[in-house]
Amino acid sequence: MGALSPKDQDKMAEVAQICMAHSVTALNMMIGREIRIQVPMVKVVNSADIKNILTAFGMGSVTVQIDFKDDFDGNNLLMMKANDIKVIMDLMMGGTGVAAEGDLNEMHLSCVAEVMNQMMGASAIALTEMIHKTVDINPPKTTLVQQAVDIDQIDFLPFAGDEMTLVVCHFESQGLLKGILIRIYPMKETRFICDNFSTR
Repeated sequence: MGALSPKDQDKMAEVAQICMAHSVTALNMMIGREIRIQVPMVKVVNSADIKNILTAFGMGSVTVQIDFKDDFDGNNLLMMKANDIKVIMDLMMGGTGVAAEGDLNEMHLSCVAEVMNQMMGASAIALTEMIHKTVDINPPKTTLVQQAVDIDQIDFLPFAGDEMTLVVCHFESQGLLKGILIRIYPMKETRFICDNFSTR
């Protein structure tokens, strides 16, 4: 398996940090709470690695997938536990962040899909500005992951190839909620980002 140079790893991490800052700003506007983000993790993986990571992170969660469209390949996965989604919906409806009793319903799934849509819309604008190439997104796809077989329903590789760059970002808000945003880029897009992004 290939590897990224330390300089390229730093570039991908900085791009992810900037994109994530725009994403959490969008989330902050929706829920009115400060969001903290951890330093992104960057590594080169294959499809089996990604499936293992999704299985480890995703059991008992909802995964929202948004891939890029047109001539830029990549994928973005938001993973959140049911309780955190309920908290977000309560905050978006003007509540104090109390998770309602009961199972998730279609309103919860629509809510987290719209959250991801807004987060990735903001991120795509930021990425466009950084690499000087238009980056647009497809509509979100939501998967409720209750058992290992549900991972197979997630379209986590909507592009060809079995070597890619994985970027994992954890975020949380004031002890109320937390989530994971995973970005997946094929190596050709990783190379394009590294070649066209100038570190600050």
